[in-house]
Amino acid sequence: MKVYVASSWKNEVYPEVVEALHQAGHDVYDFRHQGISDCNPAEMTSDKLLDFLDLPKVRSIFQNDMDALEASDAVVCVLPCGRSAHLELGYGIGAGKRTVLLWHDGDAPDIMHKAVDSIVFGVDEIPGVLAGD
Repeated sequence: MKVYVASSWKNEVYPEVVEALHQAGHDVYDFRHQGISDCNPAEMTSDKLLDFLDLPKVRSIFQNDMDALEASDAVVCVLPCGRSAHLELGYGIGAGKRTVLLWHDGDAPDIMHKAVDSIVFGVDEIPGVLAGD
């Protein structure tokens, strides 16, 4: 199964999720292979946003992510994460892909999490949920 893992660059559990899915035999898209953009969101202003989104590196990263997201069979969202991961999860829900949310004590719950197919509480649960166990 092709799995898109949506999370934050800063999420310390993300590599563990990617590894667990690889070990379970899944084809996992790892967005971290592209590096991170040189953008400091705290410094972003409205007059710079459109230019930033049009930078060749940003366009390339976006297209790679979208291609992988479209080709995926499932989207796994690893909390805590930010806006991009939630947009990716929402895309997966809207596209009818299998969706899983990894939630930890201390993460902020959201009413829209009800739209996800499965909510799990440990990395070890994800492969079984994707397998239909």
